[in-house]
Amino acid sequence: MTYLERGRISRMSGQPTRAGWALPAPASWRTWFGFIRRPALPDRADTRIAPGFAAVLKLFALDIAFMAVLLGSLALAVQIGFDMPEHMLDELALSAPLIALIVIGAPVGEEIAFRGWLSGRPGHLLATPLLFVALLALLGAAAPFGGESEGAMPLMIVAAVAALAAVAALFLLRKRNAVRWFQRHFAWFFWVSAIAFAAVHLTNFATAGPAMLPLVLPQLMLALLLGYLRVTHGLWSAVLLHILHNGLFISLVLASSSGGS
Repeated sequence: MTYLERGRISRMSGQPTRAGWALPAPASWRTWFGFIRRPALPDRADTRIAPGFAAVLKLFALDIAFMAVLLGSLALAVQIGFDMPEHMLDELALSAPLIALIVIGAPVGEEIAFRGWLSGRPGHLLATPLLFVALLALLGAAAPFGGESEGAMPLMIVAAVAALAAVAALFLLRKRNAVRWFQRHFAWFFWVSAIAFAAVHLTNFATAGPAMLPLVLPQLMLALLLGYLRVTHGLWSAVLLHILHNGLFISLVLASSSGGS
């Protein structure tokens, strides 16, 4: 039985699924907390638009609450003397293309890389590394080594072949359920994905190291929400929440910069 099914049973019976879920929180939040306590991979995600969209909006509210607490804690730390490291956005002009990359491009790319394979289904396990190869080849073709445009064509061919192979894997293996070994060890894969996602965002700061880990707690909490959405409602729902999160973040940055000018 999946956590979604347990949540439905709980709402029908009026009883909490566990004795610890007596908190006055929305059912979707309680279901997510239960999932985090014991991550379990459903055989298939419920990819219907209406339930997925509703789940995204409810978890976005939870994401906002997390962000408020964590960012408030960081603001308090600054007030008592903590020196915040320089963020990469401090040095960049937020042009329209850069905003589009942060709000739309980054969520799509990061969700494919960190959670595209989290379903454990053979097609997704094969397609994710192939798409990663295609992306690297495209980046190499856009800025070939030595500035010689002649080197771009082979990389474009590699990108096209890898992308076609990924599409073929998704189509040919679309009816396969998650592989058994992935289901058995899903909790490990889930947490590794979330921690790796947070750790990668340390590169946003000029200095990195264990002391900087509290600064990526917002990304860790976001990753736990995104991983849950990915396996319960499909990759599209994780991408949508990621877009909403980044959009809110950029809106706060723009409001802060305009307020200080």
